[in-house]
Amino acid sequence: MLSRKRWLIVTALVLVLAMMVVGCGGQQATPPKTEAPKPAEKGGKLVFAHLQKTDSLDANVWTATAAARVMRQIYDPLVWQPEPGKFVAGLAEKWEVSKDGKVYTFNLRKDVKFHDGTKFNAAAVKFTFDRVVDPASKSLQVPRIGPYEKTEVVDEYTVKVYFKEAFPSFLSNLSEVALAPCSPAGVKNVGDKYPRFPVAAGPFKVKEWPDDNTVVLERFKDYNWAPSFMNHQGPAYLETITYKMVEETTTRYVALEKGEAQLMDGPPADEVSKLQKNPKYQVNVQADPGMPMIFQPNVTRMPTKELAVRQAMLYAVNRKQVADLLSYGVNKPGNGPLTSSIWSYDPGVEKMYPFEPEKAKKLLEDAGWKVNPKTGIREKNGQPCKIRFVASVGTNTKAGEIVQAMLKEVGIDFVVEGMAYEATVVRMAANDYECGRLGYTLLDPHDVFYLAYHSSQVEGGGQFNRSRIKDKKIDELIEAGSKEIDQAKRLATYKELQKVIMDQALILPIQESTLVHVMTTNVKGFKADSLSRPWLYNVWIEPTPTK
Repeated sequence: MLSRKRWLIVTALVLVLAMMVVGCGGQQATPPKTEAPKPAEKGGKLVFAHLQKTDSLDANVWTATAAARVMRQIYDPLVWQPEPGKFVAGLAEKWEVSKDGKVYTFNLRKDVKFHDGTKFNAAAVKFTFDRVVDPASKSLQVPRIGPYEKTEVVDEYTVKVYFKEAFPSFLSNLSEVALAPCSPAGVKNVGDKYPRFPVAAGPFKVKEWPDDNTVVLERFKDYNWAPSFMNHQGPAYLETITYKMVEETTTRYVALEKGEAQLMDGPPADEVSKLQKNPKYQVNVQADPGMPMIFQPNVTRMPTKELAVRQAMLYAVNRKQVADLLSYGVNKPGNGPLTSSIWSYDPGVEKMYPFEPEKAKKLLEDAGWKVNPKTGIREKNGQPCKIRFVASVGTNTKAGEIVQAMLKEVGIDFVVEGMAYEATVVRMAANDYECGRLGYTLLDPHDVFYLAYHSSQVEGGGQFNRSRIKDKKIDELIEAGSKEIDQAKRLATYKELQKVIMDQALILPIQESTLVHVMTTNVKGFKADSLSRPWLYNVWIEPTPTK
């Protein structure tokens, strides 16, 4: 038994030690608190009614904009671009750019692995870039890697990328899926099925294709390298994402209404305002940067070979009315080669071709196109002013039908030929059309101009130069803009390009693109990137409360 004196000494020592523990960061006793509500369970299986079918998810080869929205879940890039012009670390922890803009050095993360369990490293980056430019891959992404020369593996986690000339668009292009690293072993081992079963390093991987219109992704359980702007680390919240690829708008909408899908994109335009007021749904509306929807008159075929005809088309079409009829006021009218949301847009294009149908008639009349009183269609040398517009069925053909009525008023026979997208590609390649259609969501103006107007893209690449223009000045301006480091000089180049393209009436701008996503209220955490591509890593399905 302790004496009173010893007991006092021990008590004092205990108090001193307790104070020392508190001073060193120990926890003090606190009154009991009421427990905070538990956060919603984060998990679930998402069904996404998606607006376009795809057969390939090979981001380094295939270019379809809608497919890239699926690819965004599968691939992680070297750098992320959460907002235009702001770059943050991705699979590369840091990077340096040489003063001449020709060499990019990347220091890579050391804790990343691909979906097949193989290691992500400098060799994988080199493999990916070399694969893009290898003719054997038949990649449509070659323009995204620009004047690529080579990739050098400095050590296992350091890589240098060399260009033949300055390439200021490289970081922006890196942030998209086109140049996101793939697994070298995956490409080799998966073989011919790789386009459907790509192996990358994103939060989801391909699980199965139950049928040609359905692809199921499952979360990659080892994922733990999300970028800093995401709100958590570790695997994605969703267990699976099932994409039901349904091109018919009403069918997607019905699937959402019946509860067969929790998320859809591209709802009927006339329903958007109603959906925004409906408490059952959440609506995300986002304008797309890059290229508006454009109609591309073919300069190699009559009658669109004539400048007067192309200019008459521009004066004859009320572009604001077309946009309003197509989108019920959601989309702005197109005015030039670029959307108004991209940094190099020149507002001057808005004044170049006002709606003046009488001016359109005079241009045609002066060029020798006379109205046949029996048909109301203009003719020249016995040939009618007939333009075949080839486009995929849906919004594109609906736009064509509105334009058709306006062009008929000035004596142009605009024939809308709607078909599956794959069939349009065949027609374009065969040069069997007088007018095509294009629209592209892109962050850098170089990509817009190169894809749609560079002479190399008439027969080469994705053949997106559907005006089939081969113009030395346009090519030179595109190439100058692609390697100019000074932003002010780049802007001047792109403004000149816009004027040259519109002077030649190489396009009929229709409307700027806005992508609308509609989801049920139990879908939480939805967000899209600057290209309107959803980030589904943070999404979860809130469970329905049990009674």
